[in-house]
Amino acid sequence: MLVISAGFSSCDDGLEEVNLNPNDPELVPTANIFASATKSYIDFSRNAFNSGRLTQNWVEYWGQTAYADEDRYLYRESSAESIYQNTYLVATDFKSIIDLNTDEATMADAAASGDNDNQIAASRIMLSYMFYELTNFFGDVPYYSYGSDNENFQALAVDDDLNPVFAPQEEIYADILNELRESADMINVNAAVFTSGDNIFGGDAAKWKKFANSLILRVANNLRDVDPTTATSAINAAIQSGVMTSNADNAVQSYETVDLNASPWWRAFIGRTDFAVTAPFINLLKGETGNFGLDPRLFEMAAPISVGIEDVKDDNYTTSDDPADYVGAPYAFRNMNALPSTSYSFMSSKVLRPDYGEVLMEYSEVAFILSEENGFDQANYEEGVRASMEKWGVADADITAFVSTLPAASEENVLNQKYVALYMQPNTAYAMYRRTGYPNVLLVPGDTVDLPQNQVDAQAEGNRIESYTFESGVNGVTDLPFRLRYPQILQTLNGENRAAAAADLGNGDTILSKLFWDVN
Repeated sequence: MLVISAGFSSCDDGLEEVNLNPNDPELVPTANIFASATKSYIDFSRNAFNSGRLTQNWVEYWGQTAYADEDRYLYRESSAESIYQNTYLVATDFKSIIDLNTDEATMADAAASGDNDNQIAASRIMLSYMFYELTNFFGDVPYYSYGSDNENFQALAVDDDLNPVFAPQEEIYADILNELRESADMINVNAAVFTSGDNIFGGDAAKWKKFANSLILRVANNLRDVDPTTATSAINAAIQSGVMTSNADNAVQSYETVDLNASPWWRAFIGRTDFAVTAPFINLLKGETGNFGLDPRLFEMAAPISVGIEDVKDDNYTTSDDPADYVGAPYAFRNMNALPSTSYSFMSSKVLRPDYGEVLMEYSEVAFILSEENGFDQANYEEGVRASMEKWGVADADITAFVSTLPAASEENVLNQKYVALYMQPNTAYAMYRRTGYPNVLLVPGDTVDLPQNQVDAQAEGNRIESYTFESGVNGVTDLPFRLRYPQILQTLNGENRAAAAADLGNGDTILSKLFWDVN
């Protein structure tokens, strides 16, 4: 037996080395993890299903060209499941960066990618961004915090508990504000965040600090109607620390010109033409609704109806400055297949290009939040409009002319203009609508729409529809959904905690249950 045992022992010698893959690094550089995580998050959160057939539709920037189920709130279960599961998957990457920068055994290796504290701060900022969007979709969710030992924050601790409780949304909001405040304060602006792999700010620590403070404005502003004291206090501290002050500070995830690393919207249009700019948005830009007159951003955000999708993708057309050449696709029109694509406008080549940069937050939003914080201040309102127009490439003379004719700042005017500025950032616009009821130019179930004459004439003779009524696909829904239902898979994976969270919702786990900050 001793001889046999010795034989087994000798067989183990060197096995650990044999099992090492020489082609895999033992420690992945944190810069690589960060680059992958930010891209992965934007890829899935802004793609054709999780944005294009969800909030990008619901806030009526774009509508579908083939069918209208999601436009009428019959969204796919796979979208809710993807948003939920992928958020946690990417969150584990950001947590791993934090762990590698705090573990004494790996801190030195992690520092090769940038300042340890700055890497931690940037990861905390991205986690805050992601959990803010997640909780705004569902309400209470499992939550992770770097800086808090709240017993309700159990997410990402897979070694301890595979069934985390759903943290109350009020506690999540409070902690996100704290995480962003601490992250901004811990950033060393004299050191790089990442020496490579930062495809948002190129490692610029000062811009990450401004981003954190500006996100505080966004999160705190959503608390304005339920906790104005906390909102104002957080906003004032953020301003004092330093927020975005120009478009040079905009947080933008960059993409490449090759299809493999192209923007999610470009990939959505490879071989497909599922979306077009909606009539409610086009009509607002044309001045047919709202209080603003013709908005020159129309010519930068949309393409004329004469331009086909291939010419848009090739940027092979001449922009028209005649508003009559721009017609929006009818929203939630169940006979969209009867309309040829020549009867409505696609998005412009500034949007539909492979290297379109997906905006996480921009300076114009900061200006609009400051306008609201200051009682709908005129100067901040005008600055928000000007910044948005500059970002979209509107000529200086046209900007000056438009801003000079803006109606006086008011809740309606400021928030409708903020909605225009948030074009292509539908999740933020969706939160604003739920909180305020603005923009007030959206179609809602029960509204009747008269089709423009060119779309009536474009239909087959004998089967022409001149008007239609927006019919919700969900019984009892007379406005935009207030939230997403929890993914059905949670009933199996974390049923008890999911049931407890659903029981706290006013109308159960339905799209009719408002979140705590939605008191509009």
